[in-house]
Amino acid sequence: MKVLLINKYHYLKGGAERAYFDMARILSEHGHEVAFFSMHHQNNVPTKWSTYFVSNKEYLDEKISFFKKLGLSLGIIFSLEAQRNLERLLKEWKPDVAHAHNIYHQLSPSIFSTLKKYKVPTVMTLHDYKLLSPNYSLFVRGKIWEHTSGTRCITDRAVKDSYMKSFVCALEKWWNDTLGSYRKVDAFVSPSRFLIEKFHSLGFQQPIEYLPNSLPSAPASLGLQRVPGEYLFFGRLSAEKGVETVLRALELLPEEKKLMIAGDGPEKEFLFSLAEELGIRKRVTFLGTLSQAELEPYKQRAEAILLPSVWYENFPYTMIESLQSGCVVIASDQGGFRERIKNGENGFLFEAGNALALANVLRSLDGQNLNEIRKKATESVADLDEQTFYTKLLALYEHLLKQ
Repeated sequence: MKVLLINKYHYLKGGAERAYFDMARILSEHGHEVAFFSMHHQNNVPTKWSTYFVSNKEYLDEKISFFKKLGLSLGIIFSLEAQRNLERLLKEWKPDVAHAHNIYHQLSPSIFSTLKKYKVPTVMTLHDYKLLSPNYSLFVRGKIWEHTSGTRCITDRAVKDSYMKSFVCALEKWWNDTLGSYRKVDAFVSPSRFLIEKFHSLGFQQPIEYLPNSLPSAPASLGLQRVPGEYLFFGRLSAEKGVETVLRALELLPEEKKLMIAGDGPEKEFLFSLAEELGIRKRVTFLGTLSQAELEPYKQRAEAILLPSVWYENFPYTMIESLQSGCVVIASDQGGFRERIKNGENGFLFEAGNALALANVLRSLDGQNLNEIRKKATESVADLDEQTFYTKLLALYEHLLKQ
């Protein structure tokens, strides 16, 4: 089978890109031909398919001119370049199936009209809430924001705290709702049941199939001993990830408790300053961005992995990889965490944003049988093997081809 994978970034930027590349590898290993459609970027993984990629668009660059911003804003709503380049690829390669991941802004939903024109069955994996709301995270200025209205988005400055950016994203949603852009997608899949329930509760009417992300074999043990009182956070340093909650919890704990933070992002300087302000800077180590191999020793020696997100997480790799590695995972009771972590059995949950609640969980670890919890953690993701994922994915593709 010839499968076209579509994602706006062709480098390992986040969870959506991990799913995109993992899917490509799994399909290739089972003998299928895979092509890519994406955007040019200096960090891209080299590929022969880049000849079809669209030009780079940097929407967050504040230095570009007003007219350049206007042109980019129109491209968010509808991209003729993406349509032309994709049409050329479809004519020359003729895929059996297309599978989209994150496509909004840089590629735009205009590509679905092109796929429909050439009668290519199309699947889309939902990684966030963009199809529902102009604000893809349902998270605004530190709080959950469950609104789908473009007008509400503008009045609340729900995108980057900006009236202009909120207006553009509201206009984008209105345009795609009016055109029925996403109704041209033949099947939607979600890695979490939580996201499916949230989509339907907020008015999304198309069916969504449950297909959780898969995991390769767990990394080999490095023979390291767990260090009591050493905690690890890894991920993007942004407000919705809740790292501030961890720092405030650490302040409430004895001085021998330490925190490792791996990652980078817009909140890095704020978190540095907050650690200083709270008087815990010497107990916090900022590791920067680490590769999977560089991160593994920290995961294998930490007493617990902390996942304190305050937005509606979908089904993050940070969670399932940590469980697979037999780590004690302490996560907020938000989003997809709750459907995989059973409090006190294979990990722990605490109230999102509540530093005292997190500190109390960390204090309680001394009286727990952590080895038993680590064993159950590994068992709780045994169903996420790649063969099961491939079998379900292929069945979906074959069903669409029969239709």
